[in-house]
Amino acid sequence: MKSKHTVPGMLWMLCCVMIPSSSHGAEKITISYSSRTYAFLPAQAAAVKGFFKDESLEPVLVQMRSQVAVPALMSGEIQYSLTFGNILTAAMQGMPLKQLAVLTERPLHHIVSRPEIKTIPDLRGKKIGTQRIGGSDHLAAEAILQAKGLSLREVQFITLGADEPVRVEILKKGLVDAVCISPPGPVRLQREGFNILGGPKDLKIGSPISAFSITDSRLKETRAEVKKALRATVRALRFIRERRDEVIPIMMHWLNQSREVASESYDLIVPSFSPDGGTVDATYEFAIEARKGTLKSDQTIPLSQLRDFSLLKEVQRELGLQ
Repeated sequence: MKSKHTVPGMLWMLCCVMIPSSSHGAEKITISYSSRTYAFLPAQAAAVKGFFKDESLEPVLVQMRSQVAVPALMSGEIQYSLTFGNILTAAMQGMPLKQLAVLTERPLHHIVSRPEIKTIPDLRGKKIGTQRIGGSDHLAAEAILQAKGLSLREVQFITLGADEPVRVEILKKGLVDAVCISPPGPVRLQREGFNILGGPKDLKIGSPISAFSITDSRLKETRAEVKKALRATVRALRFIRERRDEVIPIMMHWLNQSREVASESYDLIVPSFSPDGGTVDATYEFAIEARKGTLKSDQTIPLSQLRDFSLLKEVQRELGLQ
């Protein structure tokens, strides 16, 4: 029998737990997400609107650093993760993990510049602050610049090694000319006179930043439960797109925002979400190529090693999404 604490102290040191009220007879499941951002809004919406409860599931949503999600999944500390990048990288390296659906098909990030910089071409020769080279904000910035026709050789990426609030402060101090951040950050900066130069709506293909992931063994052994959790999540994706007036109060509560900020943020984030949990192969191929440099590998990796959309297709049919 596995120890209950196979990742000693990790969950309690590195995460924040939200436990909904108990439902009689419901099966408890633990789902991790890496940060309190809109990339993971579908799980929050599914919990608030009772989509998990409809499936006789009681979700425990756990905020956990993305680096911890892989060992926590493998040890059984959590059953599901919504992290994308670290799970994908681990699966590329041969770990028995699968992504069953995509929540965000493209980054939520937007490039925001200092007031004197009005357009993407104005970034030529300028400094763009990023958390790290190869990170989600860096990859998003590159994709937006390329979509807008600016060569990456024409800008200078500066590694700041700092979380988003710190990068915003560095921008305000004028130490960089632009940053790539996710809502509600762009809305708040725009109110202070900064400019939003580009975002998800400019991308035809982008790298996902959240997905519904699980171990191969759990998928095989608890397929019925997995399908229920997946169905609740896909329902939330539809809900987010179709029920704006009901989604905004959830956004306000979750990120402690005013209605005005949440409303403006909603319009920025919706283009990033998958309408039904699926995505085209090119999206995964883009994400794989972006990570090959970090892994120092040029090996061809079949998509079947990384994802399994068979349950998703069943759920889509049942919900009338095909």
